[in-house]
Amino acid sequence: MKPKIRKNNNIVSFYDYESIEHLIKYKYDKFGHRIFKILSGLSLKKFASEIKDSFYVIPIDDKIDKGFSHTAIMAKSMKNSYVTPIYHVLHSQNNTKYAGKSLEYRLNNPRDFKYTGPKEIDVILLDDISTTGLTLNEAKECLKKNGVNVALSVVLANLKK
Repeated sequence: MKPKIRKNNNIVSFYDYESIEHLIKYKYDKFGHRIFKILSGLSLKKFASEIKDSFYVIPIDDKIDKGFSHTAIMAKSMKNSYVTPIYHVLHSQNNTKYAGKSLEYRLNNPRDFKYTGPKEIDVILLDDISTTGLTLNEAKECLKKNGVNVALSVVLANLKK
């Protein structure tokens, strides 16, 4: 399973969801940090090496769970002289788990993001997967309200083709 850059609706992804679904689920496992480091190195790190403008990268909900944050690991893999991660600045105020939930459930239970980082910056928004696009859209809206320009959203896998 070799990563391939795909762009759909201003979302960059690298894998077909079906091909890495079993690996993505390791974010719930105490050893999942190893899987995310490998996946990120094969895709996000190489992608970031092609960026020649200065951006910050903001991982969505990089809270520590099971001893690590999968989105923080992903953001760290993108760090280079042009791309700088900013950690712990965009978190959901709603602790609801969304995995496997319907679109209706997700619409009725928004994440209610809170942003505490710097304003007037250009960022790459980062998450592991995009299934319905609601999380990315809600995060973008929160960042916009806080004076942050989201230039691009990046995920390992986008369920929408």
